[in-house]
Amino acid sequence: MTIRTINFLTAASMAFSCLTANAQDTLQWKFRSQETLKYSVVQNMKTDMIIGGNNVNQTMNQAMDMSWQVLGSSADGNTVMNQVVNRIRMKMEGGAAGVIEFDTASTDKPANPIIATMGETFQKIVNQPFQVTMQPTGKIEKVEVPPELLAALKSGAAGNVSALNEETLKQMMKQSAVTLPRQTVGPNSSWTSKQSVQLPFGTMNIDSAMTYLQKDAVGNAIIDVVPKITVTPKEGAAIKMTLTSAEGRGQVTFNIAQGRVAQSRLDLTMSMKIEAANGQVFDQTITQTTAMTLVP
Repeated sequence: MTIRTINFLTAASMAFSCLTANAQDTLQWKFRSQETLKYSVVQNMKTDMIIGGNNVNQTMNQAMDMSWQVLGSSADGNTVMNQVVNRIRMKMEGGAAGVIEFDTASTDKPANPIIATMGETFQKIVNQPFQVTMQPTGKIEKVEVPPELLAALKSGAAGNVSALNEETLKQMMKQSAVTLPRQTVGPNSSWTSKQSVQLPFGTMNIDSAMTYLQKDAVGNAIIDVVPKITVTPKEGAAIKMTLTSAEGRGQVTFNIAQGRVAQSRLDLTMSMKIEAANGQVFDQTITQTTAMTLVP
């Protein structure tokens, strides 16, 4: 092999490496008409409070099984699907009511009235089709809540759960998809994902810096997520919440070829000062982990 040949191969190798490093990928959700995707969403939350000099700790573990039933495409090329919550399991410990646990798949009637009320509420949500219109970027354009579900939530014991209304149900569905960039991206490319959540005490805004880190061994895009959280208080709210610190980190594994999230995880820690209507003031810290996994 001549020196000229070696130099040519070296140059070719370097050029190929540069092309590979600068390769751009299109990160978009892809769906086939009439297909169904199944996702498992697990959320674990720990709440630490100091009330009257006493430490009060609570935990909440929730698992939700969802199915995305693709109906077809809208006139502007977006995907129309039914998102259905098939099952909800929840366990709460540490509160004044003791252990609260229920499973919407259970046929047992709970004796605890608090559990019965919560169970009744979530039973009304499961197996209800929320029609969702999603852009290829994952942005949710429209959510239609079943009218019969809204009517059911306003009646009976479930009507006492004022925090659960049409807007909160829409928000729940809008948060289920990861938002991707419109343009093609390569390693170290970044974009921003924005979400707003209406809460009884105000509006929580989550601006997440998303960075495409690299591809893994099988060609999935690994996306780093760093959220920035702010809270705007609601005028006249019974509780005033002031966010004193917030930090978090997450990661998304996106299957480029199939156009869907394989798994995602987000860890959040938020500290806040709570001022109740009766004048009581206490500190609260919430540590939360949310994981979403595509079920084969």
